[in-house]
Amino acid sequence: MFPNRLSDRLVLCLWSILWHLALPLIILYLWYRSRSESLYITNLRERFGGGSPVPPDTIWVHAVSLGETRAADPLIRSLIDRGETILLTTITAAGRAEASKLFADDIAAKRLYLRWTPIELPWALRRFICNHKPRFGMIMEIELWPQMIAQAKRLGVPLIMAQAQYPDKSFARDQKGFGRIRARSIQGFDLILAKSQRHAERFRHFGAKNVRVTGELRFEQTIPQTQLDAAGALLETIDPKRLRICLASTAPDEDPMLIPVIQELLKHTIGTKPFIIYVPRHPKNFEETKQKLRNAGLNMAVRSRDFAADLSMLTPLPADCDGLFGDSLGEINFYYALAQSVFVGDSFNGEGSHNIIEPLRLLNSVVVGPSIWGIEYPGLEAIEDGVLIKLATPDDLLTHWRNFTPNVNNDQISNFIHNHGGATTRILKELSEHYLPSTQFQSH
Repeated sequence: MFPNRLSDRLVLCLWSILWHLALPLIILYLWYRSRSESLYITNLRERFGGGSPVPPDTIWVHAVSLGETRAADPLIRSLIDRGETILLTTITAAGRAEASKLFADDIAAKRLYLRWTPIELPWALRRFICNHKPRFGMIMEIELWPQMIAQAKRLGVPLIMAQAQYPDKSFARDQKGFGRIRARSIQGFDLILAKSQRHAERFRHFGAKNVRVTGELRFEQTIPQTQLDAAGALLETIDPKRLRICLASTAPDEDPMLIPVIQELLKHTIGTKPFIIYVPRHPKNFEETKQKLRNAGLNMAVRSRDFAADLSMLTPLPADCDGLFGDSLGEINFYYALAQSVFVGDSFNGEGSHNIIEPLRLLNSVVVGPSIWGIEYPGLEAIEDGVLIKLATPDDLLTHWRNFTPNVNNDQISNFIHNHGGATTRILKELSEHYLPSTQFQSH
């Protein structure tokens, strides 16, 4: 149970005071972010637990941003197919925009309702829960918001953490200082469905009683066929002798490390120069990174300028084109389908890297930098199975691509994907024990 200690209640009280004091800054932040991503300032009442109530007895799924929203896709679809109604909440504009696209038909048919996650204020969270009356809440990944957990327990709403991970960096931090209340808040979850045994043991270390290992939903994400078809059409216009390299989910502080690698590859490759696909992680960095590439002398097509909404080319790629700059969200499978080798970013700057499963599912050779704490599972398993390469420096990345041979381990990758699938089935089995009706049926 949480909070079951006087010290935790006192810390929660202080936590609440700090959030109230920070409220003007939060509103200012939402306004500032809305200048580049207008969704941030829409439906503001929802940030405080308001907005139109949804039908009672929905399943509340909280997916903080784009990555968690996409990961939840196969599970949400399976729940809808059982006849369940979903209340999906996000924090970021990217997550909400992606949910609007992924579940457009379900939103129109009122099988899924989309709302902002309330700010971490006790009255806002109580208002949200009382307004919508969910049957239970399912939090994706490791979203440990103490006030959210405390209010759900107070109002009798069971909480489940699905796709649960406890990265090494977070595990170490939560053993001291204020992190301890985060760690103890884990005891507020009725069920934790962990990605791997390694993560499960970390939750148990902090007192979680009901922990199961169910795997990683990203192995079952839907891959839009339209993106694959568009990539196939573009590939017909690119010289097949060109090595196609994608640098994805990159951060601004990685640009000074990665752009010189690209320049060296383009200048000193013997024979046909490679085709570069560069896709920053966040929309707020698109313009900055695009200018850096331009200043470095790269002549790149731009997704927003040179392609139609359906990803078809508006004009043929020029003969001297160095590659494609991906300034769009939700189209990562298009970029990966163009590539033969993928570097996944936020891994040369200590930020733990990002999703390696998407490029692996398209049989890409995948490379990361030294920081992979955010993808411990399945990162460590992928390295052990020889389908992920971890490199120490950008110079190592340059050497790797200079010596790269495409399509040498496709069977290994396919076997890895197959061996780590099945998370949706395992999660539904666990939920069926206590939280879902035993009768399964198709409602549409």
